[in-house]
Amino acid sequence: GDITTQKMKAILLLIAVFIALVACADPPIPKWTDEFSASVEVRNWGHHDRIRNRNGYFRWFYSEKASTDRLDGLVDYEGELVVSTQFFNHATRKHYAVFYQRDLAVCFVSPLNNTLPHPDFSGVRYAGKAILDYETVFHWYAVSRDRRRVINYFDTEDGRLPARMDWSEPERRESVVFTFREFDAGTQGEHIFKIPEEILKTCNTV
Repeated sequence: GDITTQKMKAILLLIAVFIALVACADPPIPKWTDEFSASVEVRNWGHHDRIRNRNGYFRWFYSEKASTDRLDGLVDYEGELVVSTQFFNHATRKHYAVFYQRDLAVCFVSPLNNTLPHPDFSGVRYAGKAILDYETVFHWYAVSRDRRRVINYFDTEDGRLPARMDWSEPERRESVVFTFREFDAGTQGEHIFKIPEEILKTCNTV
């Protein structure tokens, strides 16, 4: 009887140790989906000579199959707030920006000199948990090889969805903050990454 009791105690102790180790273990490294749509709040971002969207909201669509990011939202275009649709075509290395105002549509195309943040988690490190908008999130960070850029990434504990990304360049004292208000991982229709032909044929090269 004593031997059986001791064995049970030993087994229970091992189980308790195992649970404690699992509880202390880092969560799995995040994964970035290759198809999604998202509603994003952005701070401190200027990504085009004609556009200044330092703070605001936009809809973000991405398709790896189409090799294109699309952004929809209001932007400050040369001092005037207008509706904008932008296409970042990674296959052709071109950036299309279409501005709409009532019955007017103006299109510009330029070399793709800037990209949207698609994080590479291969060198990411787990920093612990945090609270974002009263929700528990996992905190990850990484430093670029040249030590010039730092990324802080947060994903939800429940569902592992992107919650926030901070990109900073300390030497330049610049930072960009993307806060995800909604994120939907799923296939995006190819048609949403195509500019209407009537607009495309009038696009101005800059």
